[in-house]
Amino acid sequence: MLNTRIMVTQYGGSEVLKGMEEPLRKPEKDEVRVKVRSAGVALSDIMRREGKFPALPKTPFTPGYDAVGIIDELGEDMQQYSIGDQVAVFFNGTGGYAAYVYAKSDELVVIPAHIDAAFASAILLNYVTAYQMLHRIAKVSEGERILIHGASGGVGTALLELGQLARLDMFGTASFAKHATVSQLGAVPIDYRNEDFVEVLQHKAPEGMDVVFDPIGGPNYERSLQTLSKKGRFIGYGYTSILEHGEPDDWSKDWENLSQMQVTESGNPVYLYSITSLKKERLDWFREDVQCLLTLLDEGKINPLISHRIPLRDAAQAQDLLEKSLSIGKVILICE
Repeated sequence: MLNTRIMVTQYGGSEVLKGMEEPLRKPEKDEVRVKVRSAGVALSDIMRREGKFPALPKTPFTPGYDAVGIIDELGEDMQQYSIGDQVAVFFNGTGGYAAYVYAKSDELVVIPAHIDAAFASAILLNYVTAYQMLHRIAKVSEGERILIHGASGGVGTALLELGQLARLDMFGTASFAKHATVSQLGAVPIDYRNEDFVEVLQHKAPEGMDVVFDPIGGPNYERSLQTLSKKGRFIGYGYTSILEHGEPDDWSKDWENLSQMQVTESGNPVYLYSITSLKKERLDWFREDVQCLLTLLDEGKINPLISHRIPLRDAAQAQDLLEKSLSIGKVILICE
């Protein structure tokens, strides 16, 4: 039997993504082999592919944060799981784009069999990110005003859904074509291409934002800080502006400056969030938050927006959809 993995053969555009076949191996001791059903696509995958990510993996590598599938083989001494269990594996940014993956017991999260694997993929990266930023970092309270940049994306739509549950007053930047989705999810949309979000918020919410969630970076960080209320908190969780201009050093320098600063000149707290870093520090939080979100999904309180389900072999097309802003919500790779 063969495994198919999508490889970044060299840094560059989506054309550098190539499928590679290799023999399947037996899982090692305390390890399982998972036959993948779905894997999530993220903008960070594209940054790594283009060589614009701090601490870059060396080529060739397999991108992807997560894989959800069925255990099809157990390693020696693996008693905690059984063949046929549906599980999720969360990687540190590389490994997910594959038909089969391997994982140790402490890297696995059980996913109830009735839950759609694509929804589970959305939960694992996007919703855990959104939940932890809202409740672990910002510690939001009912009625607070928040600004979500990239509100129509995977994390953006997760923030909107969870923000509705928390009864927050929400604003979200998105292109005009995606405003209907932002509105349906309970936020006031702002057209980032044709409107100045700082001016719009000064008019619509002169008291300022209690929390700003910014994955864009660069000058956008500085302008986001201008919208904060007296008790406002700023959370940076990415640097997507680097896809259009800039180098990884710019990202590293900005994050280093912000992490050292910790508060603005006005005394507003500044946080930098990384799901992989927080998971490493607090695995207990990660597991608790996944279970909380799976419960919300089971109860019908959240409904992850899956924009496209693309076959694994067409990973380049999936990344193009995300890079060209042609998707709303989550893009998922499906393994047949």
